[in-house]
Amino acid sequence: MSGPLKPPRPWPVDDVGKLKRRVKVEGERGLWWRQDGLLEVGYRDADGRQRWRGPFDTLTAARAAYDDAKVKARGGERESENRRLRFAEAADRWLADQVAELRPATRARYRSHVDTHLRPRWGGRRMDALDVSDAARLVRELRADGLAESTIASVCGVAQRVFKFARRHCSWRGDNPFPELEKGERARISESPEPRIYEGDELPQVLAATTEPWRTLFRLASIVGPRESEVLGVWWEDLDLSDLSAATIRFWWQVDRDGERVKLKTEESRATLPLPRAAAVMLLEHKARTLAPTGPRDFVFATRTGRPHGQRNVLRALYRAQEQARTPQGLPTFPELFQHDKRGRLVVDAKGAYLLADVKRRDLRLPHFHSMRHGAAMDCDDAEEARDLLRHKNSNVTRAIYRNHFGDRRRELLRARMEARMEATGGAKADAAPGGEGEDVA
Repeated sequence: MSGPLKPPRPWPVDDVGKLKRRVKVEGERGLWWRQDGLLEVGYRDADGRQRWRGPFDTLTAARAAYDDAKVKARGGERESENRRLRFAEAADRWLADQVAELRPATRARYRSHVDTHLRPRWGGRRMDALDVSDAARLVRELRADGLAESTIASVCGVAQRVFKFARRHCSWRGDNPFPELEKGERARISESPEPRIYEGDELPQVLAATTEPWRTLFRLASIVGPRESEVLGVWWEDLDLSDLSAATIRFWWQVDRDGERVKLKTEESRATLPLPRAAAVMLLEHKARTLAPTGPRDFVFATRTGRPHGQRNVLRALYRAQEQARTPQGLPTFPELFQHDKRGRLVVDAKGAYLLADVKRRDLRLPHFHSMRHGAAMDCDDAEEARDLLRHKNSNVTRAIYRNHFGDRRRELLRARMEARMEATGGAKADAAPGGEGEDVA
């Protein structure tokens, strides 16, 4: 390098006698001295705008920064026009501009992710300073806090939405770091436990312990697999029961937490499904005994005043039925809900009634309302059929949720085909014993 190794002294002045802000480093392209003795890099970006980087302590660091900037400029990579944008500012604008138009439950979830997990970590940091290392650290910290993998994925999804919003609406030209995460650094959705379903006679025993209209509602949910809000949003005009052999039910609406009927969010969720004849008869019987109005635009499951049942009331009825459900021997269907003594035996009071345990339901892995939807999906032959029933966006979503179940189903079908090929090629039948009676098998 030619020229001084230190900034010039005395510091030069401009034409009006004011100290210059920067002085060119002699013999170097794009390197400038500052008054404090540090270095800055000046260059033109891909849009032809003058940019500055720094400060730098050494000539080596400044040269490397200049070379990196020129490579990106020649490659057409655009830089941030709002280099001072902080994550909290972008997140607040995103919540106000875009999230405000979403459903109340969605707004609450997104705001909770921002305020609880993202703002404390990244709120005061500049968007340009957040890189893939910060994204990987976020996933590790959320996992260390005990969050479920699905929740971690949801938090990361909100962060990505903020980055995308900043590029489109905040004049920020940086990069979203999350797509750069390696597979092992992402949320491990595949490791989440499969949903708990009603097994054996659990659901019939729960249905036997409940009353109408809940019994009809729960049976319908176990057959067609709707979400709780969807089954509550069905009007009588959404049912076609004119021909019991070709009865259908249409899901286009749902009831939100405020009791308002709103359209389903996605096109994939809106569909018409077939109803078995027994379900159609069950709904006609329900219509005959209901005390609520039953006009075409009245709710199928409604209070006496015609308002839709609240989701909390549905869950209370289900929980009450689970507590009262009994096996043919008179034992609780779900013994984990009740107290046990030190020997593991159920505790009863003076009247012989089982005593409920002082434990929160979320701490117990019990089937819930959504478990009926899962059970209906697992009765399907493959993921494509389950996708049509559950109205997912595509079958990949279905396979991700029920990976083990449909994996076992495919293995059984493959085994059956192998047995058929074995028999066709002269092998022993699957149910044949290895050797006749009294024969030795080598």
